Amino acid sequence: MKTIVLPDLTIETECDLNITMMVLGGRKPSADWMRSLDLHISLWAVDSGVDPCFEAGILPDKLVGDGDSASPEAWQWAVDNGSDVSKFNRDKDLTDFQIALELLSQKDERSEKALFITGGLAGRFDHLWATVISFLNCGKNIKPFGMADEIEGMIFLRGPEKLKIDFRRSPGAISLIPFTGESRGVSIKGVRWPLEDVCLEYGKPYSISNRLAEGKKAEVSVKEGTVGVYWVWEI
Repeated sequence: MKTIVLPDLTIETECDLNITMMVLGGRKPSADWMRSLDLHISLWAVDSGVDPCFEAGILPDKLVGDGDSASPEAWQWAVDNGSDVSKFNRDKDLTDFQIALELLSQKDERSEKALFITGGLAGRFDHLWATVISFLNCGKNIKPFGMADEIEGMIFLRGPEKLKIDFRRSPGAISLIPFTGESRGVSIKGVRWPLEDVCLEYGKPYSISNRLAEGKKAEVSVKEGTVGVYWVWEI
């Protein structure tokens, strides 16, 4: 098991791939939260995702986008300090994030890598939906690991896979969200309403708003399908 440390929680995962982190242009993660992360070997900023990088003083290795929503000051800072920039015309079919996914997939095509994103939550529902669905279908050599900021987060499990989360403070809720038609052999322990070897259906996502039991640890396993393990700190 590999240990991933985020503020207020630690994840033990079977994913042993190197992690690239992308900062997107949704809800802006705080500078302190950005500076606390040390889980990635490479950092990409997608359009206005360069703004929280600039505010945190963390130079992205790669900057992708059309530049229409990024602050000119942050964009120029990345350019002047040596970020590898791929700039595209605003009039295009794909979103900036979808283009970034294609570029990441093409980089070291024979090497599988994991991807974690921040700055991709909140905002308009159509943007959030496009982000999550694009993330889950991001290419054969990219494993969608998870997405989070200081308010909420989600780690993806693709069966057969399991993880353990050690929360340093109790989240407001823990939910299991199925992203395939049927996700089989799903179990969760350490919560008020545990599940054991159940089938979760995409069309009936009932396994939400759970709580930790007496301890601070939760264990989740999935035999088949894709399930998001979601948490939120406040409700």
